[in-house]
Amino acid sequence: MVVVAAGVQVARPVGAVSVKTVLKPPAAASALHMAWPNGAESYLAVSPGGTVGEAGPDQAIPVGSVTKMMTAYLLLKKYPLSVYGSGPSVTITAKDVQEYQQDVKSQQSVAMVTEGEKISERKLLEGLLVASGNNIAHIVARWVSGSSASFTQQMNQQAQAFGLTKTHFVGPSGLNPGNVSTPRDETILAEKAMAIPVFREIVAMPQISWPGGKTAIENFNYLVGHDGITGVKTGSTLYAGGCFVFSAPRTVGGQPVTIYGAVLGQQGTQTLSQLLISLHDGESLINQLSAQLHTVPVVQKGETVADIEVPWGQSVSLVAGKSLAPILWPGVKIHETLHWAGAQTGTLEVTAGPRSWEIPVSLSAPVPKPSLTWRIKRGL
Repeated sequence: MVVVAAGVQVARPVGAVSVKTVLKPPAAASALHMAWPNGAESYLAVSPGGTVGEAGPDQAIPVGSVTKMMTAYLLLKKYPLSVYGSGPSVTITAKDVQEYQQDVKSQQSVAMVTEGEKISERKLLEGLLVASGNNIAHIVARWVSGSSASFTQQMNQQAQAFGLTKTHFVGPSGLNPGNVSTPRDETILAEKAMAIPVFREIVAMPQISWPGGKTAIENFNYLVGHDGITGVKTGSTLYAGGCFVFSAPRTVGGQPVTIYGAVLGQQGTQTLSQLLISLHDGESLINQLSAQLHTVPVVQKGETVADIEVPWGQSVSLVAGKSLAPILWPGVKIHETLHWAGAQTGTLEVTAGPRSWEIPVSLSAPVPKPSLTWRIKRGL
């Protein structure tokens, strides 16, 4: 009878291993506090990170010369250019000169051209992004696609490829109010363009020299070079109001991050122009967000994530294989999910807003097997 009883005890299931999570997500920070611009549409994002917030109706509205970000992007797509190169050159035609003279008469932003001169791709980019020359935009369009109409079709195709669902172009310069977009779309486009080193370098220039010019041409974005602002593009027309798409790299807790955003459709006052107000709005958003960015220690390498408990012995720990302390802002919720299926290793999935990380976890020691003595004596 004793032998039979012992055999039964040994044969009985030993019970399930239980996992007890001991790591607690950091407490959710208070809500983000932002004074958003009045009378305009605006959007803020962090890269890497995602959307921070937005204000305004999020409707497609005219964007003025902000359009030229896409014009420059397509030029660089057709003729890739290194930060050290000048690229191929285009020869200025009589039509280019005539167009320049007409733009001067109508008081548009221009960069002077003369018939027969050769202008390199780099100089065209400077004239497009810093001088914001409308005539340069059309020269680029004809050079890349043969005509402004064909180039505009490419602009819309590229916008669709980028997922800019509320963006539509009718020309390469932005003067036509049919060029419309939203702050979110323009921020996405800016981040795409700023991934190209030579684009990033040129929009950060406070001024440029220009062939035939006696004085330097100042960047309409006068904030470039101040307070760490590196771009990206301004726009200002009667229909578009003041527009500013911006980028501002920051270092938080030793980690690099870039603030991107846009202010569109700002109106002027009797004392301040619409462009000036949009620039001030963008700078204010950058500074407000910068003050609220912080690293959040989620888990430290070697920290116990969970205890593996067994009925027959001491528990074993699952420990993190690396540390995680991402840059976040108030209001972002942190969620943690442990994935462990009884093996030596597993993962801790951490999500914060649109971002996610996988932290490797492993057992601090093998899970002990039940001893024969424990099997026989259990429940007695």
